[in-house]
Amino acid sequence: MTEIAEITFEDREKIKKYVETSPVLTYAMLAERFKISKSQFSNIINGKDTSVKATEIIDAILRMYGL
Repeated sequence: MTEIAEITFEDREKIKKYVETSPVLTYAMLAERFKISKSQFSNIINGKDTSVKATEIIDAILRMYGL
């Protein structure tokens, strides 16, 4: 079975690229938006946290920014 981290890899990369090229958006802002710590957000964006909540956050970011 394919690992969740592999399935969400492309989506996480889209988010990383979007944040890195945004003049205003930061990982800290996204963490605050979802009421999680910056380290927890880092674990999500790097594929270390593959929980249902992590996947929901990735999906929500993709929808919010039309990625």
